[in-house]
Amino acid sequence: MSPLAPSTAAMLLADARLPSGGHAHSAGVEPALLSGMAPAELPALLRARAATTTLVEAGTAVAARHAALDGGDLDAVEAAWAARTPSRALRDAARLLARGYLRVGGELLPGDAIIAAWRERPTPPPRPCVLGVIAAGLELPPLELARLVVYEDLQAAAAAVLKLEPRDPLDLVSMVAGLCAEADEHLIAIARITDPAEIPAPSAPQSEAWAEVHARSTRRLFRA
Repeated sequence: MSPLAPSTAAMLLADARLPSGGHAHSAGVEPALLSGMAPAELPALLRARAATTTLVEAGTAVAARHAALDGGDLDAVEAAWAARTPSRALRDAARLLARGYLRVGGELLPGDAIIAAWRERPTPPPRPCVLGVIAAGLELPPLELARLVVYEDLQAAAAAVLKLEPRDPLDLVSMVAGLCAEADEHLIAIARITDPAEIPAPSAPQSEAWAEVHARSTRRLFRA
């Protein structure tokens, strides 16, 4: 059992300064801007992401948490996530980010058999699965885990905006707070997920197409 209180664990995992590699991810912002989206449309982009891709990630994390605690099938959770993430570029990015979280999980939960086994895999599971297992080990409640996933995703986007389209950081704080509040109404249902089949499956085809183009670009700051 981790000595960290669940609230402290949540703050640690949500901290943008956590050295897990999240700074390599723009949460779809760079692909959209490089594909010609106007900077003024960033709030709409992130609002759409919070209602689609981010909810898939949150649901996957909650399902993985339940599987880790209940002896469930984590491979089924990963397969459900992959079925809901049709873009190979986004799947690759999620697995790349997972490597950082696996390192963090190894430090926080050195005796966790799942994390130890996953660290030996040639191809790691996706980030939300790893977050779910870490949350199980740190006794983080499912609703707080879902909120963590939403916040972390939107914060990654906000951090990327400051590099790509600099603006007043306080404007981004307000945007992230507002979008988290909007997403919260969906998270009660997300937190009740126990079966991978219950993970929501909203799609974001334009963002997925942008991600595929971005993956082939040689002029980019972020992996995705």
